[in-house]
Amino acid sequence: MLNLKKIIHYLIYALIFLIPWQTRWIYQPGFLNNQKWEYANLSLYFTQIILGLIILFSLGYLTFFLTKNKKALKKNRIAAGTALVLVLYLVLTCFLSTEPGLAWQKFNWLIMAVALILVILFFKPKTNKIFWSLILAASLQSVLAIQQFIEQKVLANKWLGMAGQLPEKLGTPVVETNGIRWLRSFGSFPHPNMLAGFLAIGLLLTIALYSLVKSQKQQKILRLLFVINFIGLLTTLSRAGIYGFLLFIILLGFLAGKKKTFSKNISKFALITLFIFVIFSVSFPQLIFTRALSQGRIEQQSNSTRIEQFKESAEIIKKSFPLGAGPANYVVELQKLYPQKPAWQIQPVHNTYILLLAELGLFGLAVIIILLFFSLCQLKNIRQKNPKQIIALTAWLLLLVLAGFDHYFWSFWSGILLTAFLFALWRLDPTPLTNNHTK
Repeated sequence: MLNLKKIIHYLIYALIFLIPWQTRWIYQPGFLNNQKWEYANLSLYFTQIILGLIILFSLGYLTFFLTKNKKALKKNRIAAGTALVLVLYLVLTCFLSTEPGLAWQKFNWLIMAVALILVILFFKPKTNKIFWSLILAASLQSVLAIQQFIEQKVLANKWLGMAGQLPEKLGTPVVETNGIRWLRSFGSFPHPNMLAGFLAIGLLLTIALYSLVKSQKQQKILRLLFVINFIGLLTTLSRAGIYGFLLFIILLGFLAGKKKTFSKNISKFALITLFIFVIFSVSFPQLIFTRALSQGRIEQQSNSTRIEQFKESAEIIKKSFPLGAGPANYVVELQKLYPQKPAWQIQPVHNTYILLLAELGLFGLAVIIILLFFSLCQLKNIRQKNPKQIIALTAWLLLLVLAGFDHYFWSFWSGILLTAFLFALWRLDPTPLTNNHTK
């Protein structure tokens, strides 16, 4: 059974590494007004298959282990009961949804995400290897992002789940300066903001891993990867991702408290961050100032669109309260309100919390309140925790902040997968479950 446990661990590391890749089989394409509509696609992702194997092997292991360990079964009874309540509520909302197909797809995503959390909490994969998996994944994304930023195009590749992007194409995320449309980097993600969130979290984990490893060779590699990943983050030109990371690296310095080595490492990476940011700003001043000051036609249009989205979400919340529109059915209800809008304008509100409230109603609101409450409560004694725990909680808090500026943590499979992973990492207790399973 120990070999099976190792297989589960390595599959978890592989899954984390593959989070950014959107390889999938779209078995039912979505269309709106004769245009392709991403939010109505029914798909099976390659990472779902990997997670399915993890769940299958875990069930085989647990069937043996829990029958031998009644204490472990009793310890997980509350978590199992909570998960059951969530399942029953989601089943109800799926049946009541306008588009059950989309609702059941989201239901499947959420069940698999909850299963991933439970698997990580139970099997306790090694934190250092988890960090390495995500950092290496972020580094590969950064190299791809820098290449896209230089060449000003995203090459399409159906096997990697990447759609082609060109700055001259309308609807492509760009920054416009002096009449020139500058493409923002995507990596392999569907949108630059998703890449930015992933890289910002990867940068925080790099600082944590640097403080954990003893090898000077590994520390040199991590410093190099930090530089590459921060440059990659800057090429996304994502305000939320860049501001969020800068804010949280400052917060880290405060949370480190009297841990001298940890504080010294944070200061070192803060100086690297400042140096690279100044160099990038001097190299591309118009791009930075346009985004920072929200200048230009496209920036103003983007701000107006977001304000309009909040007004639209209020209508949907009022219409579908108290049960909500149903999982993944926000866009369906929005299309019914505005049937003449083109497909690219029918998208979720750029706020995960409002989207949760609109789709899950009172239950979604309760989830938000409970999640935020217990997350913030952890800050009380955080300065007494070790660097690994501090970084894990800080990365989770960064995700909660970014969720207030975008919807992908709830509306995309890779966003849900990243959320589940970070939640499990934050809650991960390194103490083995029993003395017989410490290896």
